[in-house]
Amino acid sequence: MAIRSIGWLAGLPLLAGAWIAATGWAEPRLEAAIEAPAGAVAAGTGRDGAEPWLRVEARGRDLVAGGEAPTQAALDEARAALAALPGHRRITDRLGLVAEVSPFTFAVVHRAPDRLDLLGHRPAETGRAALAEALGAGLPAGLSVRDAARAARGAPDGFSEAARFLVAQVLHLKPGATAAMSDRVLTVRGEAASVEAYAALRADLAQAPAGFTLGEVAVEPAVVAPYAWSASRGPDGIRLDGYTVSEADRAAILAAARLAADGAPVTDAMRTARGLPADIDARALVDRAFAGLALVREGRVALDGSALSIRGTAIDAQAVREADALTTGSLPAGVTRGTVDLTATPVSPYVVTVRRGPDAFTLTGHLPDAEARAALRGALRPYLYGERVIDRTRLAEGAPPSLLAGLTAGIGALGQLAEGEVTVRDQSLRIAGVGLYPESARRLAAEAGRLAPAGWRAEVAVEARGAAPSRDPVSCRETFAALATESGLRFDPGSADLKPAFYPVLDEVAALARACPQARIEVAGHDDPPGSAPPPAPAPKEPPRKESPGKGKAAKAAEKPAERPAEQPTMPDPGLPQRRAAAIVDYLLKAGIPAGRIAAAPAEVASDRRAVAFALRS
Repeated sequence: MAIRSIGWLAGLPLLAGAWIAATGWAEPRLEAAIEAPAGAVAAGTGRDGAEPWLRVEARGRDLVAGGEAPTQAALDEARAALAALPGHRRITDRLGLVAEVSPFTFAVVHRAPDRLDLLGHRPAETGRAALAEALGAGLPAGLSVRDAARAARGAPDGFSEAARFLVAQVLHLKPGATAAMSDRVLTVRGEAASVEAYAALRADLAQAPAGFTLGEVAVEPAVVAPYAWSASRGPDGIRLDGYTVSEADRAAILAAARLAADGAPVTDAMRTARGLPADIDARALVDRAFAGLALVREGRVALDGSALSIRGTAIDAQAVREADALTTGSLPAGVTRGTVDLTATPVSPYVVTVRRGPDAFTLTGHLPDAEARAALRGALRPYLYGERVIDRTRLAEGAPPSLLAGLTAGIGALGQLAEGEVTVRDQSLRIAGVGLYPESARRLAAEAGRLAPAGWRAEVAVEARGAAPSRDPVSCRETFAALATESGLRFDPGSADLKPAFYPVLDEVAALARACPQARIEVAGHDDPPGSAPPPAPAPKEPPRKESPGKGKAAKAAEKPAERPAEQPTMPDPGLPQRRAAAIVDYLLKAGIPAGRIAAAPAEVASDRRAVAFALRS
């Protein structure tokens, strides 16, 4: 019995060796048989250029599966494929899903002149190599892409197009720039590599990928030296060249140029760049530059570095002096005087305009010298009833002969208008506007040929204000009766001069006469009360002002004649009532009442009256 036990024990080592030999020979073959189809399943998870995410390891007849699937569907598909493989005993499942991030961020950093870094996240279904290949296509030679982005779920639709867009923008910028994505918002930060690159980037940003919006764009223009800018005026309008420091300044310059062009075309050839000296205020510079351009008929205003220059043909001789003053003295801070080279030629056509508005006379155009300007203002003085004179005339050579005579004649006609203008263009005189009354409009039209100096042409285009509605005879008699008793028009003792208080009443009489075309008006003057002071002794004074019809309210500003020391009363002047009546008749004739419908009353009618009276005669 003992012998049998010893024999069995002696056979154990042989049996163990046989088992080990069998296992060492068979196990690799079993692992290989299971691992080959499992590897095919793993390789199949790398479709559409993505890297396979599934990793499978055979351990004898067992499989160990690991990796993160981009989607739940991909995870379920991989598990099902592994379970269907023949020959395995069990599967150790270490699979999971790629993390989902929100917001989904991605950035392209221009790390160095020869390198772009990809940071943040890339879509889980897009492999690292595939993304680098897609974004690296078309890059400049020597520029490489380093992908440090992590796979994640939650990428917005159109990610690849937006990523390529960001790469394109960062290439316009110097190293250190970043172009980034946060979900569907794109941002760009950095400094432009050149003036041309900044312009290209601005153009690209206007075409952001569909479905994405631009967030912060903090891109500084490139720096240029020397900094230059210019505005030129020519037959084709105004052209802008050189640099502008920002898009806001570009808008301000364009607005100023369009105002200066006065309807002519404006060509913008400016580019955006930095380099304007730091102590120069860009807005103050623009204001001064276009003030200079306003003096130029054809020429150029330019900034070279810090020097402001003006060259070309001036609009007139006065502009040459003004341009010199603009570039000296109170220049904007940091700006220095450059070259001022302006020449003046005689103005042609030579135009002067006097415009009468509701509360002012406005003078525009050119005059030959300061003496002519003073003479023109003197010609206006009799027609001023509190109105302002706005003088915008300039001095220039080229005036036609008899300029002042033509203007003076036109101003005399303008004094009979409610509003209008007189324009001299070389040797042509034009009077246009609105007359207070139909009669004044007809009278001006009839006198057109006699208004202009010899050798000149004259044109009158005056319209009358709307005619007042006609009244019936009974209403006319009643209204005139009220005026006859309530007018209260009393001249100063010994005077036949109209007083400011008369004008509203006389204007009312004129308006009533136009509404009563069948009526004939008589005006009776009045005596002075017994004991009144005699007429004042003649004294030097300004010529009497011609009163403008319809300007009664404004004429209230006229000064009352100065009072003189009382003298001993004398006998009444028998002709004084008639002279007073004639003064009122003259005013009403100018107000548009036809001569056949107004007259002074016979002398005997005025006896013993103490106020002006009006009578209506059919």
